[in-house]
Amino acid sequence: MIRTVFSALSLLLACVPGLCQLPAPTAISDFGYTSCSHSSCLLVPDDEHPKTYRQGDLSYTVTESGKFTLNREPKMILSTDLKNLSASVFVVWSERNDWFAVTWSDGGAIGNFYTRVFHIADNNVKEVDSARTAYADFRSRHWCKTRGDNLQAYGWDGTSGALVLVTSVYPTGDCGKDLGHTEAYLVQPTDGVILKHLNLRQFNEYAKSHPQ
Repeated sequence: MIRTVFSALSLLLACVPGLCQLPAPTAISDFGYTSCSHSSCLLVPDDEHPKTYRQGDLSYTVTESGKFTLNREPKMILSTDLKNLSASVFVVWSERNDWFAVTWSDGGAIGNFYTRVFHIADNNVKEVDSARTAYADFRSRHWCKTRGDNLQAYGWDGTSGALVLVTSVYPTGDCGKDLGHTEAYLVQPTDGVILKHLNLRQFNEYAKSHPQ
């Protein structure tokens, strides 16, 4: 599983010289916070007041212990653990609701971040490693030996159906001169082939015209 950084829905990058990171989940997420749009949902799991989130004919829940369940009534079609979940969860859906990506943290704003990508065909759900190629490309040029690099699923491109990934160097001083360096990729979800590579300026422009 690849270490990843979290996206606060369609918020743009907050940058200062030498540091450009997507907002961390705890920066905007209070206990019980939820914000959903047509294609994404940012939530804080709450076992005392559990919520069910709907996407087309699908529904899903996330517990504080990290259990993610997906249902197409009356059947549960996925039950999986989000390892060491301890902060917000961000779920982004493709236009046809046949692909989705889940991003979460194991330690709030300063923890490690993770993303998993799934494909739905009828009632069958398969996890796909859509990020491998983009992550490897970024790592070959920018790598924090102490902490590793971060990767997040920003959303899905409505025109191409590509998964939009944001890669960045962990934003701490022990990562050296590259700390917080950020780029983005549009990848083919089925095999991770890179369709487009964006620098930070290009991604900011993309995010403005493609809010999630």
